[in-house]
Amino acid sequence: MSLNLYVAQIIGIAAVLLILLRHQSWVLQAQVIVWSIGTAAIALRFGLVEQLNFYSNDQRQYTNIVRTFSDYFSIPDVDWWMSLSRFPYTLPAFVIHSVGIEPALALKTVSLMCLLLLTHYVLSAIQPLGRMRAVVAILFTGCGMIGLFFSALALRETMMMLLATRFVQTNSSPYRFFIATLLFLLRPHLAVSLVMGALLVWGFQSLRRSRRETLMLVVIAVVGGSLAGWLLYSVGVGFTLGSQSFLSHSWGIQPVIRITSNFFGLQFLTVGSDTVEFSLQSLLLLRLILVETILIPSVFTLLIVTRPHRMHYKSMLITTSFSIYVGLVTNTDFNSFRQNIPFMPVMGLVILAMTGSTPKESTRPRIENSRLPVAKRIEVS
Repeated sequence: MSLNLYVAQIIGIAAVLLILLRHQSWVLQAQVIVWSIGTAAIALRFGLVEQLNFYSNDQRQYTNIVRTFSDYFSIPDVDWWMSLSRFPYTLPAFVIHSVGIEPALALKTVSLMCLLLLTHYVLSAIQPLGRMRAVVAILFTGCGMIGLFFSALALRETMMMLLATRFVQTNSSPYRFFIATLLFLLRPHLAVSLVMGALLVWGFQSLRRSRRETLMLVVIAVVGGSLAGWLLYSVGVGFTLGSQSFLSHSWGIQPVIRITSNFFGLQFLTVGSDTVEFSLQSLLLLRLILVETILIPSVFTLLIVTRPHRMHYKSMLITTSFSIYVGLVTNTDFNSFRQNIPFMPVMGLVILAMTGSTPKESTRPRIENSRLPVAKRIEVS
């Protein structure tokens, strides 16, 4: 495919989406326009081949999967489907590719559609919805620069942002199980952290008489979640290697610093230089552009420490699940802001609720199907 045809396809996709969104919020329309400009700029700058190496060469892997998807429909390779295909993300892209769209662009279109759905979901929680309140909501839920950046890449991050948000917000256990299954196929340890966090918080809340959270409970959630994440990692390594001494992982000030840094978006300062592809200067520049990667977790951490009385079931679920998650990933070489991106929208919804931008949720954890309107179901505090 020529570069000109690729750009023409970008324009065509953007035009179709703008027509479909003509009665929706201006934010969604602006996202489509910015996506089309950014996607075209990446292709024009790097070319159709080298654009797949921009930021992450995982894009090349997913593009190859989309190109060869049809070869696996008749091959019962269970391992490929479960661990390599990432089919919740790549299969929709294959459908788009089947109508003539370039594979990488098909993946980027799926990323954009996930961002649009997430943004619509976030905006429906803002009451009343004004222009400034919409901008603040987009900034604090990762639907701004973070979402636009990843929507212009052939990566699964925006889909995980959407699914993690729906997992936290839904009150339906079957639907939550379905979402967890999709997340497991995209990033297993993310799904495990969310499910374990939900079970721990639900079990603990069900045994309590008082629904009022305290700083001590927040500390217990963070410390206990981090220890649970370490335990999950240790058990996983022991199971994989067949080791009988899987709890031999040592603790100290360095692991604690690495875990703490994730709550302020500064984990890139605590990882070894041999595990990152970018220089410190490049990492700092990226944070200046994607300032939400520091702003969201830092404000979230500040609020749960200073206003624990405004926290309830879902905000404790997020705190516990995120603690489990960082307790796990800080044992690996993959502790980065990209790993934490799926938690940005739900952290942002907590920020909005605790600062009064959205009505507070019920303090009672529910597992039955909710009959409330969408705008009420997605609020958290």
